[in-house]
Amino acid sequence: MHSEAVKSPRQIALQYFEMWNTGDSAEAAEILSPDWIDHAHPEVTGPHGVQQAIERVRMAQPDLRFDIHAVLGDGDLIAVVGNPTRGADASATAPRLIWLMRMHDGKLAEMWTYRDTTAS
Repeated sequence: MHSEAVKSPRQIALQYFEMWNTGDSAEAAEILSPDWIDHAHPEVTGPHGVQQAIERVRMAQPDLRFDIHAVLGDGDLIAVVGNPTRGADASATAPRLIWLMRMHDGKLAEMWTYRDTTAS
């Protein structure tokens, strides 16, 4: 009997942003497809590429965080709504972003980033 609980797509999406927030990318290969691509950053591919990007970004911007406000969907497509923040006062001016994430075989496979132009 297999005792490890299967994570939902919502949990996996949140785990992706938590890697960026903490700088701990040890679980990248567990949650990202080997063919992972972020269409906003096509130069960053696969789990190892994400690990390297997290390390570079966290060194350059250690106070960068992604505040997640909503996760919609729990199937092959997940929409995540949030905003990047840098420091305590940045959240008021940070743009709200929408990330559309596609799952494949229980892992994140692709991501597209959209700026919410309806937010004031």
